[in-house]
Amino acid sequence: MFFNTFIVLAAVSSSALLNVQAHGTITGVTGANGVQAAGFGIIATTPRDGSTRKPFEQDTSVIRDNEIASGKTGVCGRTAAGGNNDVAAQLAAASQAGLPTAAADGSVTMTLHQVNGDGAGPYTCDVSGDGGNTFVAATVTQQVPGKNGRSKAKATDFALTAQLPAGMACTAGPNGDACLLRCRNPANAGPFGSCVAVAQDGAAAATGNATAAAAGTAAGAAAADPAAGAAAAGTPPTDAAAGTAATGAAAGTAATGAAEAPAAGTGATAETAPADATAETAPADATAEAAPRRRDR
Repeated sequence: MFFNTFIVLAAVSSSALLNVQAHGTITGVTGANGVQAAGFGIIATTPRDGSTRKPFEQDTSVIRDNEIASGKTGVCGRTAAGGNNDVAAQLAAASQAGLPTAAADGSVTMTLHQVNGDGAGPYTCDVSGDGGNTFVAATVTQQVPGKNGRSKAKATDFALTAQLPAGMACTAGPNGDACLLRCRNPANAGPFGSCVAVAQDGAAAATGNATAAAAGTAAGAAAADPAAGAAAAGTPPTDAAAGTAATGAAAGTAATGAAEAPAAGTGATAETAPADATAETAPADATAEAAPRRRDR
C-alpha cells in the first residue's frame, strides 16, 4: 500500500515538474524585406515535435522581471541550454546575419512555438530602440490563444504579430538600426517567450530618426550660436550682443557723417576760408611788409 502511494505521488510530482517546465518561444520572424530570423537563444537543431522537457524546451527563454532587476539575467532572460541571453552579442549576431524589417505600419510577424501547456497566450510585447535600456509597449494585433498562459495545445506553432509604436526610432546594434522586441506570456512558472531583433521599414525609420536628429540639430545650433539660440528661445540679448549692436550703430553714424561732408563742403569752405585765410595770411602780409623795408635800407 505504501509502495503504491509512493508511485502515485512520484507520478504526480513528475507531471507537476513537466508543467513547471512548460514553454513557448519565438522560433521565427518574417521580415517585410523577406529576411527570416529567430528569437534570441534559439537552437536551430532543437526538434519541435515533442512536449517533454528534454530536448524540446532547451532553447525557450524564461524572462522574469525579478531576475532582471537583480542582475541575474539581462532584459531577455535565460535559456536552459545557453544561460543568460547576452543582448549585445545577440544583437551583433542578428545584425551580421541581416535584420528582418517591420512592415510599413510597424507590424512584425512572428511564429510562436508552444511546447506544452504553460506556453500559451496571451502574450504581451514591448520594444526598445536603445538596446534594452528603455522599453515602451508594442501592440499585439494577432494573439496566441490561451488563458493566463495556459491551454491544452502542445508542439504547435501559432502566429504572433506585434506592432511597433508610430515614430519608433531603432538605434541599437553595431549598425545603429536595430530595435529589440520582447514578447512573453503570464505563466506562473515563466514568464516564457523571446526577444527578437528587427529594423524599421525605410520610411518609418526615416520618420522615427528625424525626431532625434531634429532635437540634436537644435541643440547643436544653440551651442554654436548662443545669440541665435537665445533669440529662438525669446531670451534678451546679452550685454556683448548689445554692445556690438551699439558699436555698429556708432560706426554707421560716423559713416553717414563722412558721406554727407563733401556735399556740405562747398558752403563750409566758403565761410571757413576767410577765417583760415586770416590766420594764414597774417604771416604772409608781415613778410610782404618787411621785404620793402629791407630794400629801402
